[in-house]
Amino acid sequence: MAKISVSLPDEMKARLDAYSQAHGGMGTSDIVQAALEQFLSGGTPAEPPAPPPPPISPPAAHGNDQVARDYVLSLAIEVDAMRSSMMAAGLWVPAALPPPPWYQVRVPGEKWPPQLEMQRQAGGKKKNPPK
Repeated sequence: MAKISVSLPDEMKARLDAYSQAHGGMGTSDIVQAALEQFLSGGTPAEPPAPPPPPISPPAAHGNDQVARDYVLSLAIEVDAMRSSMMAAGLWVPAALPPPPWYQVRVPGEKWPPQLEMQRQAGGKKKNPPK
């Protein structure tokens, strides 16, 4: 495997380090390889491999705390849907949001954020309440 040296502005290096931290300590080489592969393949977005988040036992949520958690979960689902749309359009896609520390995987192998589950309810509108 070849080694190369690259000069980066301090701001870009800080962003690279933040991305690495947000993706479970993913190595700088892995991130740069994925980005370079995307660039050389004509800009076709590719999701870099990210290790699954470690399971964390959430504290008991009550009242307003549960409302806030449900809201954050809904926002994460919406942001992921926007990322998918941007990726399909061949646009630059920002890094995925890391799961909050209180999020607990419901099913082994489940990805963050959870998949959008559309359900038809009375009134004919589609709803997606967090579960």
